[in-house]
Amino acid sequence: MEEKIKEIVSVFIKVPPEQIGAGTPIGRAALQSSILLHRMYARLGEEGVVVSDYAEIKVFGDLMRRQGGADASVSVAAAHVYPGEPTGSPGIGIDIEEIAALPRVADLRMESFYVQNFTPGEISYCILQADPYASLAGLWAAKEAIVKADGQYRNRPFQTIEIGHSGDGKPVFPGFGLSISHSGGMAVAAAVRGGFGDTVTANVATAAPVQNQSSGVWITWIALLLAAAALLLALKHS
Repeated sequence: MEEKIKEIVSVFIKVPPEQIGAGTPIGRAALQSSILLHRMYARLGEEGVVVSDYAEIKVFGDLMRRQGGADASVSVAAAHVYPGEPTGSPGIGIDIEEIAALPRVADLRMESFYVQNFTPGEISYCILQADPYASLAGLWAAKEAIVKADGQYRNRPFQTIEIGHSGDGKPVFPGFGLSISHSGGMAVAAAVRGGFGDTVTANVATAAPVQNQSSGVWITWIALLLAAAALLLALKHS
């Protein structure tokens, strides 16, 4: 089983299987992409590799020590853990993702990576867009931005952070102002806790009450400017 795990990990960290040892980094820093990290663990999950908290796995030895232990109870692809802001504190989250990092598949509704990280509604919405993968990358960036903006979401599976859309196509999530853009093979999103977007609830069951909406508008505009700057910087170095 260890050799099979090495073969899967090798594809994502770009290290030959025979060179992977207990100290080989396999965490988010090694992959430099949260999308690739989730893809790797989704693939491992298909082989029955399970742990309780993959965010704690930094090197290959960490992964192997979890196999067959008492903590092997939850699929490693089931939960997304990110060191975000303290729970309950207002914040701004910005994330940028490479669209090409998403796996190309015949049916998005059947691939484990997409099923584990997107809801059926999100997948259906993106399938109908001109570039489904750009739309999915945008939703992914929005989910990351939400986690960064509010730490209470850092232990939530991505599938439970569902991004809806208003009647005019704007992304919405309860209690947040959101903005998503795509350009030059990149997707960028900004999330503001308590921003003006929380007044829109299309495709979402509940929404947080509006508090200090004028302040939220200004914070959201600042977040959008920062997101635009992040996108321009990424394009410059791509």
